[in-house]
Amino acid sequence: MGGTTVSSLSRREFIGAMGIAAALASVESDRRARAASLAAPRSRTYHIDPVKGDDGNDGLTPSRPLKTYAGRELAAGDTVLFKRGSVIRDMLYTRNGREGAPIVYGAYGEGAKPAFLGSAAIGDPGQWAKQRPSLWRYTEPVPSEVCNLVFNGGRSCGILRWRIEDLQRPGEWHYTGLGTQRGGGDLYLCSPTNPGLAYTDIECVLWGQRRLVGGQSHIVLENLSFRNSGVHGYQESGTRQIVIRNCEFRFIGGAVWDLNRRIRFGNAVEFWDGAHDIRVEGCRFDNIYDSGVTHQGGGTRNIPERLWFGNNLFVDCGLTAYECREPCREVFFEHNTCINAGGGFSMQGDTPPRPSDPYPQPVGYHVWAWLIDPGTQPGKVYVRHNIFYGGHGPAICLSIDPADDHKFVFDHNSYWQTTGQPVIHLGKGVKNWAEAMTAFQTTGKAIDWGARRSYLLSEFGHYQAESGQDGSSRVAKPLFVDEASGDFRQRGESPCLGMGMEAGGESGDGYLNAKKEIS
Repeated sequence: MGGTTVSSLSRREFIGAMGIAAALASVESDRRARAASLAAPRSRTYHIDPVKGDDGNDGLTPSRPLKTYAGRELAAGDTVLFKRGSVIRDMLYTRNGREGAPIVYGAYGEGAKPAFLGSAAIGDPGQWAKQRPSLWRYTEPVPSEVCNLVFNGGRSCGILRWRIEDLQRPGEWHYTGLGTQRGGGDLYLCSPTNPGLAYTDIECVLWGQRRLVGGQSHIVLENLSFRNSGVHGYQESGTRQIVIRNCEFRFIGGAVWDLNRRIRFGNAVEFWDGAHDIRVEGCRFDNIYDSGVTHQGGGTRNIPERLWFGNNLFVDCGLTAYECREPCREVFFEHNTCINAGGGFSMQGDTPPRPSDPYPQPVGYHVWAWLIDPGTQPGKVYVRHNIFYGGHGPAICLSIDPADDHKFVFDHNSYWQTTGQPVIHLGKGVKNWAEAMTAFQTTGKAIDWGARRSYLLSEFGHYQAESGQDGSSRVAKPLFVDEASGDFRQRGESPCLGMGMEAGGESGDGYLNAKKEIS
């Protein structure tokens, strides 16, 4: 049945029919509805092809893609899709969405994930000059500080040497501008023949813009690849409502943090100075100098909360897969598969375990909690349903006051150690971490965080009984589809089914179920 609208009646007729109050309310409601309709953004999906795109196109269909995107105005709710197979030697520039209308950055088409690279290709034989036998200098300008070299599509990495006279073996390199964050220096590489002929390709990983992607609020990153960043992959301060889903982070970090002490650094995903309502799921982390995922920098001012790291694969994270640094609450590290902590390029050709920088314990953990002063941890951290397989340090390292142990919940995990190192290390923490870090920076002396007990794999039962943790966890070697080729999906007969990353790439129920326990 058709209705009579305000516009088809005179104002007097309408008021007489409905009464003044009702009429005025209806008119105001109609005005607001029309205003909202005009103001509401129309979400659009833009397609980007950096090779064959044309900025004269509207970009609204795959057949009419844009070539660039960074300068385009985006509205909350918009989506930006990059053509699969694209390689972009720049960071991903993002814009913030709003509540209920995030801006999504993803992929379209078929093939490999769109890749954002923080490196320069330096494999042209004509760009290398022989300085003496087995020593070559790159002759082109280097735009930023060199942080790493990646050879043959990631089959191996270069080994940094702090002095040019230390270059002795193939693959060792030195950059004369170490610690400057700038280009303009000379890059030297040890190779018996011209490096451009010795390797199929060489990627020179640069400091660049310190990260490959950022974004503070209401952003979704999915089906993207971030590779060869000298410092971080994703990094941002004060984040909220961020989703990083089905992405990959490879060969991240290696930048010089302290030249005098010869300390390097770099994390794949770092939330700095507070974060809340974060999801990192279905991602692969491979060859990360320090931490795969971490929250830090907020102290007790900006407490990270409601963070979920789930269904991810961590391989060769030099420091740790998950670094729980400083107080936090409602953090979930669940259904992750963590492989060979302390491995990868961060060892720089040395025999593991990698010595720590300011800490007495060798690194190469899967989970590490520290920099939490006694009594300042405000809520729970849940570490459950994970596979911890191999590592050059303890799988779990708690460098916290024993009184805060109950704030960390470990259960339904699978542990397997291949190096003979302890599987669990319980420290005592320190009374004041700020003072301890200041003392290290002043003296260079390692921080004494004390120790309660370390447990070997054979002592796992004692750990369960004495700590009250991991009651339903097990010691078991998972069976993978093809470990040698990096396929860490579990076979049907694996004793660790139900733990580690789940098939299908996404896991939404884990976070919802976990939240029920803290409501």
